Amino acid sequence: MLRRSATAVRVGDRLEFWARAKPGAATDTPIAIRAGGKTFFRLAYPTPYFQFYTYTHYREGEIEIEWEDAAIEISVAYLFNPATVAQTGVTFVEFRNGDIRTYPRDRWPGWYAAERGRPQLRFSPFRGWMNDPNGLCYVDGLYHLFYQFHLNSTDWGPMHWGHAASPDLYHWTHLPVFLHPEENLEALGATGGAFSGTTCIGPGGKPLVYYTERMPTYEGNSDFKELQRRVVPSRGLLRPNDNEVVLDHEPEGSAHDFRDPKVWYDTERGVYRMVLGAAIEDDPAVLLYGSEDGIDWTFVCVLYRAPAQYRENGARCVECPDFFPLDGHFVLVMSFVGLVDPDTGRHNLMYALTGSFENDRFQPHGNELQELDFGTDFYAMQSFAAQGRQIAFAWLFNWQFRKPPGSVYSGEMSLPRVLALDARQRLVMRPEEGYRALRSEPLAEAEPGRLATVAGAAAEIALAGRLDGIRIFGRTADGHAFAVEHIDGRLKISVPEDDGRIRYASAPLDLSELTLIFDRGTIELFANGGAVCGTRRTYRVIDLDVIEIVPGPATEIMAREAWSLRSVWG
Repeated sequence: MLRRSATAVRVGDRLEFWARAKPGAATDTPIAIRAGGKTFFRLAYPTPYFQFYTYTHYREGEIEIEWEDAAIEISVAYLFNPATVAQTGVTFVEFRNGDIRTYPRDRWPGWYAAERGRPQLRFSPFRGWMNDPNGLCYVDGLYHLFYQFHLNSTDWGPMHWGHAASPDLYHWTHLPVFLHPEENLEALGATGGAFSGTTCIGPGGKPLVYYTERMPTYEGNSDFKELQRRVVPSRGLLRPNDNEVVLDHEPEGSAHDFRDPKVWYDTERGVYRMVLGAAIEDDPAVLLYGSEDGIDWTFVCVLYRAPAQYRENGARCVECPDFFPLDGHFVLVMSFVGLVDPDTGRHNLMYALTGSFENDRFQPHGNELQELDFGTDFYAMQSFAAQGRQIAFAWLFNWQFRKPPGSVYSGEMSLPRVLALDARQRLVMRPEEGYRALRSEPLAEAEPGRLATVAGAAAEIALAGRLDGIRIFGRTADGHAFAVEHIDGRLKISVPEDDGRIRYASAPLDLSELTLIFDRGTIELFANGGAVCGTRRTYRVIDLDVIEIVPGPATEIMAREAWSLRSVWG
């Protein structure tokens, strides 16, 4: 059926959308844009795979969008004006059920609240699939979050870079998609695209974006090749300019996994440095490259090579490496693809190693890798320096359980974490304190140890004292519950989906401080000042009815705070 809908536009407004022909479609104009009796855009023959289209309007007034909903499928669409989008964000346009609905910024709160299982403190895409955080930076008073984005599905697929900006790390403005795959990979029957990377602040504060492009290959022992690219973003980091390949070959001994550049500018030496995730002779490894100008890169050394036990336990390579100075030392952070912990069954763990970095050589303080998050639903962490702090996000995703059908999106970011080193030079991670401004009201104690929650709201529990043996349960009205327990000296998180095959437990610790932030199925724990962290995602515990705090025989709670937290979307 032919549909029509009018919407007001200004001179210079741009519509960007992704569309494909529906099977068996028979029409020569499945979508058109008209104004004043004239046709300004007409898509005559959409492809059977999703394709990106853009239209810019140069007249004031209304446009009429006409489309045949039986003939065309539009996955994501949005309107924006390049002159004002940094302040206003994009207006999402939904083509659903024979109608067009627009979602400017003031309608985002309703959209985000509508899906029962969507967290309200943590960033998630408006629609589609999201994974790794990318290009994190602080430029001109705004924090920028780019992210791996497949907008045509809630499953992983050809990667784009989504983009959002925030003044405070919590309240985000959606901006236009920043990077697209170099080729339409759906048309090639391939995957890949604009993989992960970082923003480097170069001389004079100039931001430069580096990322991996994965392209299909049709010969050799791999079906893909990974190249490193550099782009110069426009003002406001809205558009990529001067996109060029800067590194297209791996060093000897490295396989085809060769990705996720972390680039920084060494102001003292006046040189650029890059680390890349890889494998050397099948051992997960991190490679170091150097450049005088940020364009021509030379292999320097293997910065780190994991012991054989990691390869033997399934780790194929390092991805999303991070390397940064912190409190007088250097920290190397790594995600090991495919790793399965033989003792607990947990997989895709993240590790940190602290040491010194001199003359392009990293000397760890010890050989033991520090596990960063015992819950494992915290992956591909990336950090950046901003206003004297090292701040990090990670992809919050449940690897073990499929999300229930019917959702319009998949994937969330963790809460922002502030990084520091403790007295033993081990990495600690604390939630960035801006969430405290979202506290709305204390949780009332219905009876001793039982706190009544606010329906649909996030909640924070903070405890201090002798907490050995403590147990915390978050219960729903229909009988589901998650549990946080200190048992046999270890912190454990369990959710209803667990079947006992995997044990989510920390290393032994004497528990003296614990912060739990629950948000519609997401659980983040910070123990002993962030020395131990755990993250889990459940799809069965969404709206809490009560939080129950059960002391153990040796527990002595000296301080307790319990708050309901407002949505960051308004």
